[in-house]
Parts: sequence; C-alpha cells; structure tokens
Amino acid sequence: MKFRKLELKNFRQFYGEQSIIFSTSKTKNITLIHAENGTGKTAFLNAILWCLYEITTSNFKDPKTLLNKIAKKEGAKNYSVAIEFEDDKENVFLVQRAVNVNGQVFRVFEVINDSYSEVDKPNSFINSVIPKDMAKYFFFQGEGIGKMSGSKGDSVVKTAVREILGFTIAELALKDLQDIKRTYQKSFSNADKSGVLAKLQNDITSLEISIERNKKQLDKFAKSIALYNEKLEVIEDKLSNSDSAVVKQIHNQRKSTETQLKRERELLVRAQREKQSLVSEFATTVFGFELSNLALDFIDEAEYKGTVPAPYNQQLVTDILKASTCICGSDIKPGTEAFIRIQDMLKQASDPMLENRIRKARSQLTSIKNDSAKAKSKFLNNIRALSDSESEITRLKNDLDELNIKIKGAESLDDIQGLENERSRAKNNLIQDERASERTKISIENDVKNLTLKKNELNRLDTFSEEMKKYKVLVEFSEKVENVLKSTLMAAEKDVERRIIQKVNKYLQKFVRQDYKAKLNPVTFDIRLVDKNDQIVPESDGQALLLSLTFISSLIELSRERKNAQGQILTPGAIAPFVVDAPFGDLDNKYKGHAAKAIPNSVEQVVFLLSSSHWEGAVEQNIRDKVGIEYNMVLEETSEANDKAHDSIKILDKEYETVRYGSAVDRTVLEKVGSYV
Repeated sequence: MKFRKLELKNFRQFYGEQSIIFSTSKTKNITLIHAENGTGKTAFLNAILWCLYEITTSNFKDPKTLLNKIAKKEGAKNYSVAIEFEDDKENVFLVQRAVNVNGQVFRVFEVINDSYSEVDKPNSFINSVIPKDMAKYFFFQGEGIGKMSGSKGDSVVKTAVREILGFTIAELALKDLQDIKRTYQKSFSNADKSGVLAKLQNDITSLEISIERNKKQLDKFAKSIALYNEKLEVIEDKLSNSDSAVVKQIHNQRKSTETQLKRERELLVRAQREKQSLVSEFATTVFGFELSNLALDFIDEAEYKGTVPAPYNQQLVTDILKASTCICGSDIKPGTEAFIRIQDMLKQASDPMLENRIRKARSQLTSIKNDSAKAKSKFLNNIRALSDSESEITRLKNDLDELNIKIKGAESLDDIQGLENERSRAKNNLIQDERASERTKISIENDVKNLTLKKNELNRLDTFSEEMKKYKVLVEFSEKVENVLKSTLMAAEKDVERRIIQKVNKYLQKFVRQDYKAKLNPVTFDIRLVDKNDQIVPESDGQALLLSLTFISSLIELSRERKNAQGQILTPGAIAPFVVDAPFGDLDNKYKGHAAKAIPNSVEQVVFLLSSSHWEGAVEQNIRDKVGIEYNMVLEETSEANDKAHDSIKILDKEYETVRYGSAVDRTVLEKVGSYV
C-alpha cells in the first residue's frame, strides 16, 4: 500500500479544503512535512487514522471535536478526510470518511480510468489492506516512544508482536473454540442418564479450567520474579560499585556467600531427588533383604533333605517307560527289575515347571542379596550428602545474616542503608513469589495427572448412548483443533521474537557507540540494552528512544516480509506507509542521523512530520537525497505581527515563513516547497 493523495475538509486546524500529494518513488520514498509545534502535525496524523479506522492516538485532545471551529461558527456541518492509495498491484482506491447533518458516511471506491466503483464492506476491505491492530505501528505519535522498552515492556512489546502476527483474531477464535468445547462437554453430561459419566466429564471440565487458571497465575508469578531479579541486579550493581570500600568489600563477600548458598541448595535438591530415586530403585532390595536370606536357606535345606525333588527329569523317565527302551538302547519290559527301578525314579524326579520356578526364585533372591551391599553404599553416600548440604546451608545462612547486619550498621551511609532496605524488600517479595510459583506448579502437575486419569477412565467405559458418542467425538475434535491453535501461536510468537531481536541488533550494531546489544526477557517481554558481559545497561533517554525506533522499524520490516505469509490461523503482514510525528525526540545529532537514514531503508514509503529542531542538521544531511516531495505547514493568524519575531525555516537555501500574520482566517495551510520533478 502506498498513499497517493490526502484531502482534508474543515478537519480541526485545516479550515476549508487542503490537500497533499505523497511521493510514491521507490528511490525517493520520503514525503517530508515541516511543521512547528502547534501547527497541526498531530491533527494531520490523526486525520489518517480517523479516515481509515475511526480511531485517534491517545494524546490527541478532544477527539470528538473534529469540525474546524471557524467553519462551525460559519454554520458548516460537514467535515471529511479522503485518502487515495494504490495497492501492491498498483490498483488505485479512494477512501472517504465524512460527517454531515445525517451522520457519518464511510465509503471505499476502486478507481479505474477515472471511474469509481464502490467496494462492498469497506471496513473489512481496509482491514484486509492494513489490519486495524497493526495501524498504530505504521501511523503513530513519536513522542513517548521511549516507553517501548523498560518496565512497560510486557504491555507494549508482547502486544506489538502479537498484533503484527494477527493474534487478536486467532485468540478470539481460540476462546470461542474453548467455549464451544465446554458446551459440548455440558451436552455430553446432560445426555448421561446414569450420572456416572456425567460426573467424570464434569470433573474433567473443572480440571481443565483449573489448569488454565493456574497457568495464567504462573505466568504472572514468572513476570514478577523476573522483575524482582532485575531490580535486585540493579541494586547489587550499585552496592558493588559503592564509594565505600568497606561496603563494597562486605557486599562482594555477601554476593559470593549467596552464590555458594544457591549452589548448596541446588545440591540439596539434587540429593533429595537422588534419595527418591534410590528408594524407588532399591525398595525391593531393602525390604526384601531378610526375606531373601530366609528363602535361600529354605531352598538349600529342602534340597539337602530331599524335600525338593532330585534332578531327575520327570518327563524323561515317563518317556523311557512308555517306549520300553532305555536311553542306552536296552529293552525294558514291564515287570522286569530294570523297569521297576526306573519306575521308582519318578518318586524323586523333578517337575520341569517347578524346577524352572525354583531356578528363577533362586536367581532373584541371589540378586536381591547381592544388591544389598550396593544399596547400602549408595544410601550411606546419599545420607552424607543430605547432611553435608543441610549443615552447609545453615552455616551460609548464618554468615549472610552477619554480613547483612554489618552493611546495615555502616556509619554515615544513609544511601547504602536505603539500598539495603530496598534489597531486603525485593528479596522477601522474590522468595514469596518463588514459593507461590512452586505451589502453583505442583497444583498444575497434580491437575494434569488427575485429568489424564479421568480421561482414561472415561475412555475405558463403554456405556455411551448414541447421543453421548456424538458429543464425545465433538469434544475430542475441539481439543485437537485447540491444541493446533495453541501450538501454532506459541511457535509463531517465539519465531517472531527471535527475528525481531535479530533485526533490532542489526540496527544497533551500526548506531550505538558502545558495545551494546538488545536482549529480550522471555518472561517479561522487556527489551533492554546489555553490555558485552550480558549485564543490563541503564539506558539514557536517547538510547531508550533509539532502541524503540529500531524496534518499530524492525516490526514494520517484519510485517513487510510476512505480506505473503500462508496459513489459515495468523493474519498475513502488511506493506504500508510509515507516517510518524516527531520521531527523534531526545536523540543527539549522531543518533538522529543514523535513525533517519535507517528508517527509509526498512519501509517502502515514509512520511515524516518534523519541526525545525528535529529536521535541521544530521537528519537533513542523512535523508535529503531520499526526499521525493516536501511540504510546509504554515500557521495563518488574523492578528497582526506587531512586535512578534518573524518565524521561518530554510529549505534548500530558501526561506519559508512558518507563521503568516494578518490573514483572512485562523487556520493551518499545507504549502508545497522545494523544487521536485
């Protein structure tokens, strides 16, 4: 999508009819609009948003009062905004939103050879060109952009990634699907006349709801834990770099002790898990040791006394007697002495099955007896490890208590004591949330186990009526679709997060003076600068703004790459103009120049609304050759200049006034400046 023309009629400061032509050149893709503060930059930006989506930016004052005040005094009732644009196939469209005495009218036309064909369902059409969720990243107010990073990261960065991917529709579909599944589950329960299956299904539904609720709670705990850890990291850094050599030494000693304590707690957990594993592995050995000795003694004694049959094979003796032939080939006739002796052997002959069972029993009992020594050794080692870790943890905790007291007792160090109190509060809150998080994890694990058991139990039953079978199939199908949606959204989100950070770092590598890079906290979705040691850097206002600008540029670049994305779940990306009001804020000249140069390279069409303080110097030097058309917003005032200073701006070595006194009406006018072919 590229803007071709915009027309304003009695919209806010723009009295009467005003229009602007945009540059659609591929090489000179910047439309530059000069506008000093108060002339109408924000109104111009919001005219675009209002025309396309009937929305405005959060900082746009009196968004319900759009009719120009002078026009209203003159009795006018109408105001409108029209945008002409072309799509990626160079088809031309005209969007019109107008308000008159009869209300609001919104229409879209396709323009073919100066004839206008109205498009059905205009809102859906505009959303197919640039989804409404993505609009705020293409048309936005630059002031306040620094909030894209920092503690507000979760509410901005994650939302931005999801909206660029078109998560809104997919998540609504997921919620609807879950509601439909609940309806099917309820219908299944209602169809059960016995009540047995209904109870199972109700238990399943309750467990699923509990798991979803606890997962959301677990996410909240994870975010708060990450934030407390980050806060503690900042405090630790301040204490480590304290001007007080005593405090620095004690704190570094404390950090070392805390690291040891953390490692020792991990060893304790490992030893506890090993204990559980040993109990599982050697339970038979431990509890069957005495029994194995008794059983082996019994077998040996029975064999000695002959109560266990001698090693004559019963089947072999029977076969000899039946064949009347010895294995040596001699005849054995019934009634002969040889026959009688062989027949007497059956009294001591062994049953092959019994012999086999005795052999297996002896083998297992011997294995238990032999494993006992190994089990004893492993259990003793585990007991020592548990004891050592518990003792070491107690010692380290006592050492930490003493170090904490020493730091708090430092004289004339109110700032250190304040940091220490803040650290103590953060530490306590962190511990509480970590414990709550672990309890929630256990609850989820138990619910998941119970859910599996309940589902298996339900599937084993075969007393379903035809109606219940129908709803059971629908529930299972809903679950499959739900799982596909969830896995697709999760995989897409992770992929985009990775690609966004890669793009941000590609820009930062060129711009940032220090050896810094951007890092995304996977829990809080907070994008921060980190140094070469992966430590968080407290950003200056300029660095935060630069980080945010590169983030927005990366989002737009990613959206362009996803324009032809295939699939039925996520919304394809969009190619749209980047219209930004006052983007460079607190950036110094070097950063301004870098950012100004980078943005047109990542976007097909750029519209900059800049005051002279943003424009002059590095910005002009870096984008002058990319400007395809240029305008100046002139504030016209009916009052006389009197002693007021003459305000002007120099564009391509020519002076242009920015305020014009003694005019016929108070308004802002758009005037083309410069010389462009």
